[in-house]
Amino acid sequence: MQKPEPTETNQARRFTDSVEKYTTVIGPGITIQGELSGGDPVDLAGRLEGDSRVEAHYRVREGARVTGRIAATNLVVAGEVSAPELVADKIEIGASGRVKANLDARVVAIAEGAVFDGRVHMRGGEAGCGPISFKEQRRPSERGGPSEG
Repeated sequence: MQKPEPTETNQARRFTDSVEKYTTVIGPGITIQGELSGGDPVDLAGRLEGDSRVEAHYRVREGARVTGRIAATNLVVAGEVSAPELVADKIEIGASGRVKANLDARVVAIAEGAVFDGRVHMRGGEAGCGPISFKEQRRPSERGGPSEG
């Protein structure tokens, strides 16, 4: 089922919801060893052992694993990521997310139930602002779980 386009009455529910179609899809049975880079949105459900530089939306699905630095425009993590650093304008760690990395972003949101081990550096924010905490209300299929096609 395709998500509707955001409108004034139907706003995207999160800052990292993407209206772009994922043009690069790495399935759950795929393991990549090496660097991933490009300008198209990425939907990762498999394993990546290496660094990523994506000039678009990047999603790490529930069940996916990444070992390596990620730099992207927007980053949503519902799977496992172990890296020295994650860099994006906006980073969201969902309730099923497991992240061991330092975060460098303008906006950071971490769901209740997520596991996060690292430091957060927020660029351009006012003094005293920090990560946003939220309660995950999406069903697994809405979070990019295995039932999504």
